[in-house]
Amino acid sequence: MSRRIREFEQCCWDVRGILVRLGPDEVCCEGLTPRQCRVLRALGEDPDRDLSALAEREGLTPSGMSRRVDPLVDAGYLVRRRGTAADGRALTLDLTKKGTDALRAVEDTIFGGIAALWDAVPQGKRAGVLAGLKLFVQAAEKAEAKAASSVRRIPLHAR
Repeated sequence: MSRRIREFEQCCWDVRGILVRLGPDEVCCEGLTPRQCRVLRALGEDPDRDLSALAEREGLTPSGMSRRVDPLVDAGYLVRRRGTAADGRALTLDLTKKGTDALRAVEDTIFGGIAALWDAVPQGKRAGVLAGLKLFVQAAEKAEAKAASSVRRIPLHAR
């Protein structure tokens, strides 16, 4: 492995560690996990997103996403309702007051830490850092898609 790859990996590891310390940890606001926080944030950004669209955004199957949101529904953060699709099967999730309050608390935690990080970047370098991060996210998504497409599917009967 090249020295540059090792250096890049170490930077990624370091950034991950810092972001974990700045934002919600493994169990954050009101006992929500970071994955549950992502669900609340996604619905806060786009309240009309149905369960299938939410699953696609998170790289899960609809049943996998359903298992992720079940505890949020059970705890009163979300309610399910029938979608407006013609067949009526598409489920939509709505934030409750408890969910909206938790989302606000999560975002206060996230943005407070991220604001401190942003302020630590020299003002003249911020545009370059932001452009670099956007490029990094695009590259990560491309690498993830490539890795997902190269996974060999094993038929169920062969497992």
